[in-house]
Amino acid sequence: MTTAKDLETAMQEALAARGLRPAAGAQQVSSAPQSDSRGALAAPAAPEHYQIAVPPEFERDAALEGKARQWFHRAGLPQGAVNGIVDAYCRQLCGDPAATEAPQAEAELMREWGADYPRKIAAAQSLIAKCGGAEELAEIFGSTGLGNDAWLIRTLAAIAEMDPQTGAVR
Repeated sequence: MTTAKDLETAMQEALAARGLRPAAGAQQVSSAPQSDSRGALAAPAAPEHYQIAVPPEFERDAALEGKARQWFHRAGLPQGAVNGIVDAYCRQLCGDPAATEAPQAEAELMREWGADYPRKIAAAQSLIAKCGGAEELAEIFGSTGLGNDAWLIRTLAAIAEMDPQTGAVR
């Protein structure tokens, strides 16, 4: 069973493996036990409260950031997940999207999830659908390679299956 602590730990491990630090002003998740992890899994009160940090050399797109904040909020994504998604997006744009191979991500997730693979993919897809802007998101996922990012798919599936009120699987 996935718990709030499992999701927090997985997100911290993924960010640490990528050598990332939390964005300035972003809520940091402590490795110490929390008496209430609901805040770490809750979306900010309003879309404009998301902190979107990009590398200094990255050219910001204010219109896309505004849309992304709306998508993140409609999906109920916590700030930590948004930090990882923004990092993956920036990394894909700064790298070669063709270098991300779908069969590798798919094979990795199929090995990890086994018989749960179809259900977890459907959960991630339903969370993406909650965002709205499906056509534009599909284009972004396809053109950047994010649709084949195992970490992103894994994170979206975990969030989709998590009840932010209780920290338990829905």
